[in-house]
Amino acid sequence: MHGLIQVKDPLTLFAFISLVFLVAFRTKRVPELFFNIAKEKLTKERFYRLIHRFMLYGFTAFALLCASAIAGQLLALKTQAKPITLDDLRSELARSKASDSQKDSALTSYSDGIAYIQQHDFDKAIQSLQNSIQQVPTLAAHYTLAYLYQKKGDVENAKTHAVAAQSIAARNDDSLGQLRIQRLTSSPGGSAPTNAEGWLGDKKPLPDGGKRFEDASWISPGLYVLNTGLGANDFRYYKIRLKEGQTLVVDMKSTDTAFDAGASIYDGDTVLKRWDVIPGSRSDLRTVKWSVPTDTVLYVSIGGLAGASANTFYRISVE
Repeated sequence: MHGLIQVKDPLTLFAFISLVFLVAFRTKRVPELFFNIAKEKLTKERFYRLIHRFMLYGFTAFALLCASAIAGQLLALKTQAKPITLDDLRSELARSKASDSQKDSALTSYSDGIAYIQQHDFDKAIQSLQNSIQQVPTLAAHYTLAYLYQKKGDVENAKTHAVAAQSIAARNDDSLGQLRIQRLTSSPGGSAPTNAEGWLGDKKPLPDGGKRFEDASWISPGLYVLNTGLGANDFRYYKIRLKEGQTLVVDMKSTDTAFDAGASIYDGDTVLKRWDVIPGSRSDLRTVKWSVPTDTVLYVSIGGLAGASANTFYRISVE
């Protein structure tokens, strides 16, 4: 199934089939059979039969190629990284040996979690999904938790729940579930950049942050570019969850045409802990960082007293 997702373009499939035929004709038997038939004296009826057979086989091959391409597209859509639906959870619970009351409680908590996700309240969603797992450990709840932790940049918890989901899928011989988890863990959403990556290559647009701490957006580790500049004293707020002993690092870099940049780190009570700015300098690099003694949420603001120029770069990482 993983190969079907990767080879879902009809042209790619056609090229693959063509390669098979090329390899076949490099053997001795296939060319001999082909040319021996061509040497025979063909009657008009036999010629028509051969043409008819050729067209039938060609149409069949074309139909198979289209069906394979459609199946690949549907499979890719089915296994894309997103919360598992309630219907999928119901199907999984129907195969569980847990009591009916446990199944009902697990389904209710999971439903609450999905509702919180739609409201972008990830903390309450995580709590509801954990309650669902306490009732009945399911692939759906573990997978969705891994998805949420990955979105929040909590790589350790994302990996823990992905492993639990993978174990359940393997125990139930759920090939689709295993493929879904594989695609989630291989996606770049939860991976933090390393210093070796530098500032070259693709950069994601910096998400729209809140204009107040109360409206702060969750952000994951990554390399970002500020596409739209900010005016003086115009800040955008973000939040990220850290584990005990971890350090939040925010690097900012100006370019030869983008001069002003600013970043600040606040604790869970929105108290300013670290800040720095790039005041109108070409290709300058500054860093702010803050370590936490316990599990907590930190806030980050982008902007400064002099504003922040468009096309400045920001790299957020957790050490």
